Amino acid sequence: MARKRIFDNKRGRDAFLSARRPAPSFDEVEQRKGPRKAPLRGPERKRRQSTTPRRSQSRGFRLTGLHVALAFAGIGIVAFLIYFLFFVLPSPIGSLSPAKGAFVRAPVVNVQATFNRNVKPSQVSFTVDGKDAIMKAKISKQVVSSQVTLQDGKHQATVKVDGGGLMGKRTASWYFLVDTSPPKLTILNKTITDIKGSKEVKVTFKGKADKNAVVKLGKEPLPLDSKGTFKGSAITSRARSLKITAADRAGNETQTYLVSQKLTDAKGVHVSITIAASGTDMEKMISLVGRTELNALEVDLKDEWGQIGFVLDNDLAKKVGSASDNIQLEALVDRMRFHNIYSICRIVSFKDPKLGKARPDLAVQDKRGGVWGKAQWLDPYSKEVWDYNMAVAIAAAKAGFNEVQFDYVRFPSDGDTSYCLYPHQDSRKPDEVIDGFLAYAREKLAAYNVFLSADLFGLIASDQGDMNIGQNVEDVANSVDYMSPMVYPSHYNPGEYGIKSPENNPSTIVSKSLADFKKKISGSPAGLRPWLQDFTLRVAYTPDMVRAQIDATQKAGIKQWLLWDPECTYSEQALEKSTK
Repeated sequence: MARKRIFDNKRGRDAFLSARRPAPSFDEVEQRKGPRKAPLRGPERKRRQSTTPRRSQSRGFRLTGLHVALAFAGIGIVAFLIYFLFFVLPSPIGSLSPAKGAFVRAPVVNVQATFNRNVKPSQVSFTVDGKDAIMKAKISKQVVSSQVTLQDGKHQATVKVDGGGLMGKRTASWYFLVDTSPPKLTILNKTITDIKGSKEVKVTFKGKADKNAVVKLGKEPLPLDSKGTFKGSAITSRARSLKITAADRAGNETQTYLVSQKLTDAKGVHVSITIAASGTDMEKMISLVGRTELNALEVDLKDEWGQIGFVLDNDLAKKVGSASDNIQLEALVDRMRFHNIYSICRIVSFKDPKLGKARPDLAVQDKRGGVWGKAQWLDPYSKEVWDYNMAVAIAAAKAGFNEVQFDYVRFPSDGDTSYCLYPHQDSRKPDEVIDGFLAYAREKLAAYNVFLSADLFGLIASDQGDMNIGQNVEDVANSVDYMSPMVYPSHYNPGEYGIKSPENNPSTIVSKSLADFKKKISGSPAGLRPWLQDFTLRVAYTPDMVRAQIDATQKAGIKQWLLWDPECTYSEQALEKSTK
C-alpha cells in the first residue's frame, strides 16, 4: 500500500526535507518546551493578565541612540537647506528703478535699488553708465538711490552687494532710456474749402512726424507711411481749430493746430493804441485801406511801454494799473470786420517796463544787484509773465481778431546782457523757452480759431544764428502760422551782406535777408510776412524806397507784408490803388 502524501505550505528544500524527516517523538517535544508550569486559575490568572503585556507575535522596532542622532541630523540638514534656499541663495537685491527697459522723460533721473534685507553702506557699490554714483547716493538699510543728470539715450545702472560668507557677492544690472525730446510734427500743407449751403469747411492736410510716433487728429489715429508722412481731412466749422498730436514711446507729446479761418495774404500797416482809440484817426486808417492795395490792419493792444489799450479783467493788470479804457475792443473789431479788413492784434511780450517796475521780482535782475536795464525787460522764464500776456491774447481772440501777433518775443539784447540774471531760470535754453511760450499760446488760443504769428530779428536767419535772444527760425516756424522778420534796412550795420550802406539799398537788403529766411523755413507750413520800413532814421525814406522793399518782397515770391511807422503816417504814394 502506497504512502499517503502530506501537504503543507513550505517551499523549496525545506518542504522536501520536511517531507523526508520523521516526526519528533513525544519526549522530544516535551524536552524542547522545558519544564511545565502549573496553569493559573481564578483571581491569580486575571491579575497576571492585567499586569503583564501581551507579547507581539513578531519582534517590534527598537529605538536606539543611533536612531535619535540620525533623526536630529536629518532635521538639521532640512533646516539648513530651507535656510540656504530661501535666505542665502536668493539675491538680496529687490526692485530696481527705473524699471528695466522703461522710458524716462526727465533729464534728472532717480536711479534706485531696494534690498530684501538690511545691508551696510560698506557692502554696496553703485554705478550708472560705468561711473561711480555711490558718492552722491543716499543709502539706508534697505534702499540705495542717486539723482543723476543724464542725456537722452540708453543708460545702464549696476548695483553690487558683498554680503560675505555664504551669501558672497551679488550683482544686478539693468538698462533704461531717457527721452526728453518730444517728437517732431510738421504740417506740410493744408487747404480749406467752403462747403456750399453750409457754414462748415473741409480742411485737407498733409504732414510729417517721427516714424515711431503715434499721430492723431483729435482721437482718430492717422497712419504714417515709411517716411513718417501722414495725411487726412475733416469737416469743421470756423469756430475752433483742429488739433493734431504726435506722441512717442516715452509719452512725450507734440501738438499743433490747424486754423480753419479763410487764408488771407495780408498787406497791412501798424496802428498804435492812440490811433485805434481815436474814432477820427481810425477812420483815416480804414479809408487808406479802402483806397489802396492794403487789406489788413495790425493794432497795438499791449505796447512796448507795457500799456494795455483796453479794459482787461485780470488781477495783475488791475494791481499794476496797466489797462486803460482807450479802445472799445469789440466795437473796434466789428468796425474792421464791417469793412472786410483782416485784423491783427500786436502784443509786446517780454519788454514791459510798467509791469517790471511794479513787480521787480518778475523783471530781469542784475548780477551786480537790483534790476537790469531799468526793469525794461521781464523774465521770459516766468510762468506768471506768460499768463499775463496770454490774458491779453485771449481777450483779443474772444473779441474776434483774426490773428494774434507776439512782438518782443525774445530775450533782451540792448545793453550788456552778460549781467542778466533770470530769477525763474530752469534747465531750459533760451530758444526752448521761446518755443515753449509760443506752444503755450497756441494751446490757449486753440479754442478761438485765431492765427498765430511772431516778430523776429531780421538777422537771425543769417550766419549770426539766434544772436542769444532765443529766436530759432526753424523752431519758431513750426510754432506759428506766420513769421514776420523785421527786415528794416536801417537796422543792418554797414557791410552786412557785403552792402556798404544797407539803409541806402532797401531792395538789395530785403532780398538777401528774405532769401535766408526762405532757406531756413523750407518745408515748414509757416508763411513769411516781413515788416518793411516806412519811417526815417538816418536816411530820409521816400515812397520810392518803400516801394522798392515791397517789390523785392513780391519778387521773392512772398505775397504779403506789413509796413511800420511808429507815427502811423504812411506813404500812400508807395501803394497801388485799390482794385477791390
